[in-house]
Amino acid sequence: MAETICAVAVDAATFAIDKLYSYRVPDELREQVLLGSRVLVPFGFGNKRAEGIVLAFPQDSGGHKLKPVVEVLDDTPLLTAEQLKLAAWMRERLYCTFFDCVHAMLPAGVWFKRNETYTLSAEADLAALHAREGDAGAALRLFDRSGQTLAAADIRARLGGRSVTRVLDALAGEGVLTYRSNTSRVSGDKTEKMLALDMEAGEAARRVGKRSPARLDVVSILADGGWMSQKELGYMTGVGDAALRDMVKKGLLRVRYEERLRTPDFSEVERAAPPVLSAAQQQVYEGMAALLDEDAPRAALLFGVTGSGKTAVYLKLIERALAQGRGALVLVPEIGLTPQVIRRFAAQFGDKIAVMHSALSVGERYDSFKRIKTGAAHVVIGTRSAVFAPVENLGLIIIDEEQDGAYRSEQSPRYHARDVAKYRVTQHNALLVLGSATPAVESWYGAKQGKYPVFTLTERFMGTALPEVVIADMRGLAREGSAGVIGPLLENELTETLHKGRQAILFLNRRGNSRVIGCALCGWMPNCPSCSTTMTYHSASSRAMCHYCGASVKITGTCPVCGGERLFTETPGTQKVEQELHDKLPAARVLRMDADTMHVKGAHEKMLAKFAGGEADILLGTQMVTKGLDFDKVTLVGVLDADQSLYAQDYRARERTFSLVTQVVGRAGRRFDTGKAVIQTYSPNHPVILDAARQDYEAFFARELETRQALRCPPVCGLTALTATGEVEQQVLQSLLALKTRLQSLMEGQYADVKTPVLGPAAAQVVRVMGRYRYHLTLRAADSPRWRALIAGVTREFLRDSKNRGVTLFADGSPEL
Repeated sequence: MAETICAVAVDAATFAIDKLYSYRVPDELREQVLLGSRVLVPFGFGNKRAEGIVLAFPQDSGGHKLKPVVEVLDDTPLLTAEQLKLAAWMRERLYCTFFDCVHAMLPAGVWFKRNETYTLSAEADLAALHAREGDAGAALRLFDRSGQTLAAADIRARLGGRSVTRVLDALAGEGVLTYRSNTSRVSGDKTEKMLALDMEAGEAARRVGKRSPARLDVVSILADGGWMSQKELGYMTGVGDAALRDMVKKGLLRVRYEERLRTPDFSEVERAAPPVLSAAQQQVYEGMAALLDEDAPRAALLFGVTGSGKTAVYLKLIERALAQGRGALVLVPEIGLTPQVIRRFAAQFGDKIAVMHSALSVGERYDSFKRIKTGAAHVVIGTRSAVFAPVENLGLIIIDEEQDGAYRSEQSPRYHARDVAKYRVTQHNALLVLGSATPAVESWYGAKQGKYPVFTLTERFMGTALPEVVIADMRGLAREGSAGVIGPLLENELTETLHKGRQAILFLNRRGNSRVIGCALCGWMPNCPSCSTTMTYHSASSRAMCHYCGASVKITGTCPVCGGERLFTETPGTQKVEQELHDKLPAARVLRMDADTMHVKGAHEKMLAKFAGGEADILLGTQMVTKGLDFDKVTLVGVLDADQSLYAQDYRARERTFSLVTQVVGRAGRRFDTGKAVIQTYSPNHPVILDAARQDYEAFFARELETRQALRCPPVCGLTALTATGEVEQQVLQSLLALKTRLQSLMEGQYADVKTPVLGPAAAQVVRVMGRYRYHLTLRAADSPRWRALIAGVTREFLRDSKNRGVTLFADGSPEL
């Protein structure tokens, strides 16, 4: 029988050496090794076991002696031929490995944790084996008795060196050792670790002593006998997991695990009749339904003002797709996937829906994936990664709030969900609907170029008027003695709104108490030791925290340098505004929604339920309050700092500001009361602020396109960034300068057809994060196979060069600069 060979994408292969590696399929595994199967294979000089996925079956080995496949990890292939084609398409365009693409497609719950062990033969002559010389003898001397089993990871850690696995495998070949690899699927955390004191608080404090104030904080917080999650306790005190485990080990704390449900429960959601569309909605629906009925890949842009009822159109389109026996995929930004949105879809389609987003546990996401793959769920609602969901007979993809930056991945592979969706609709002859009140400049530009039709909803559902927008000029208020974040105009509007028994939403995209805290006497400020940024003060935990790496320090009210007690704060965040609201409106019931209050599972839904039930008057929050919220009694919206993102060092800054302001303003007056929005700004005459106040997207687009054309930025020109990171700043800069010279040389020769200026090296907005410096080169050029070949080639060349050891380089074809 002819030898069977499989081509495998290996997870241990970096971008510099990424390719398909050929392996021999042992006779006993021939029936199990299939296209799309995950396998365990030996990789590299040390033959360390690596996970891989079978992508092809070559005819011959090319004359090379091949290593064998060790184990097949799946009973049936997880990826279809269609998904493997998608992975290959992504790899070609995103400067990443095959396995990066595969990893992005599958939920965490399907991956394996591997426990490799070596067992010494029961008949082994221990003395003789211990007398052996070299690496083999060193490995055997770790075993104290015959039949003993040691973990492979422990042996490698104790011996070190690249050849350890090869030595162990040789001993296994002799029969001296027996190798076993036990794999178990990662099903995710079904429980949350909870901690409580295991003795009287006084005794615990005495045992801790005064030398560990952070641990004393733990004792103080748990002194009432209550339980608190390990994550929350760490946030409140700054104590790390290792220290908490040590307190458990010493008997100071006890542990319990609270069970968490694995799947969202929609059994209590009352089923609803299909939505009744207005005349304008019906016209839009019929136009897009005609595209859905075509047996061809199509796309459409749904441009509707906030509150115009785009979701009702989505529901009708999904209903039509289901009637045709096809599936549907709905993508929503992370912050827009509110319980309200999920319940609306659940009320319409019941148990036909599956939900996929990061707030679900690994086990919940795995269960959702299984329901989708087996065809039990025909409608998938999820965030960015849900674009890969294996929906049967996919007929419709909807991307709501398609302009949102959350659809772009910041980790390899650096894909945009919109681009992946476009490829998937071509695979299935499906319809892609891009919906937004503030479309991405790229999407509107594409529509203007005639790539797809635009359907518009210019009025709110049921004729409700758009909110009246007032621009509050904040300049000069400090001279008039008006302190605080909430200006007099907004304070008066809040007072009147609460007097009428209505509700308000306030938006400030900055969490914590204050962006800056410092000493007024000596100038001390808490700088992060690992990042080039100051720490943000959080009054709830009395700590200053770095929002990049998580480092924190205790703020005691006394300067640690000079001992002074005159600490100042600047650039207030949501915690500071919450305090100000309590001072200015003591009768108001305030809820604060930001990353600090939402880290407990279910907190999002509980808080929104309280607000919807009238248990609070004001909802204050970060971007979480800008999308997906629809409350009958909200008649006032306040944008506390409209300038915050306007002057950022990013060519998308104006677009992001316009979108955020327009979206949050749209939360007001969505039912029968006329709404009002107050935009606080120090730039009241800025065109972006004025356009957002008028909700005039087309005027904004015309002006923004002129700027993009002048800057040669997307969508009029492609943009590629080559980013280098390393612990030594000078080495990072030198390596990028060498890369710049190499690029210029290539574009003078074999790549003269794609010649373009190379800008940089330039520092990232935060140049040092987690101890690594970040600089980049920027190039403007249209995307093409030749361009991608140039960028991929120089990236691989850079990573293989020993001179660049310690420096990492990655390419990004759609950077945030």
